[in-house]
Amino acid sequence: MTEGLTVAAVLLVVGPIIGGAAASSPVLFPVWSAPREEHLALVLAHRRAWTWLNIGFTTATLVTAAGLAILALALDAGAWAKAVLVAIAVVYAIGGALWCAVLAIRTRTTPALATMVAAGTPTEPAESLLAAATGALFASFTLATGGALVTLGLTLVVSGGVAAPVAWLVALIAAAVIVGYLKSGDSIPAVLYFPTSLVGLALLLGWS
Repeated sequence: MTEGLTVAAVLLVVGPIIGGAAASSPVLFPVWSAPREEHLALVLAHRRAWTWLNIGFTTATLVTAAGLAILALALDAGAWAKAVLVAIAVVYAIGGALWCAVLAIRTRTTPALATMVAAGTPTEPAESLLAAATGALFASFTLATGGALVTLGLTLVVSGGVAAPVAWLVALIAAAVIVGYLKSGDSIPAVLYFPTSLVGLALLLGWS
């Protein structure tokens, strides 16, 4: 494996690890399934942990985007495959930027809403408008990133680079996220880090 591929593989593995570590913060773990009031109370009580959690997701996204960009340049594939991989890296970066925007917004606004609720201050209509704006950003992130990863898996199936079963699994996981979002209007963003980590592991372990 070339040096470039090694760097790409390491970044694709390390990025999701950073995201997973951020999401597994013990003090904030209940926040993902808690009702609104409890969710806000937890964030208010652990504001620093909330900030670090969002920084962790942002870092994971940036590292993964860098890994995909290097993969597109370093993978020994045909001209058409390289062009598709570059496009995938660009779309992933755009989707990642939208996700980072959501993270930046919620880092500041969720504690602010929690403070208002704790003080008995009305949060409407601001809260509904904020939810609509971040919901639109999240939807764009989910569909753009999911679509990029489905295309990544299918491209690797055809061009090689990783074992076909791994490439198919990458595409299927991303497709499942898209379908789930279209049905429910929501998704677990951490799941979208799994496909890239599989590609990185496959490269590091020589599953080609």
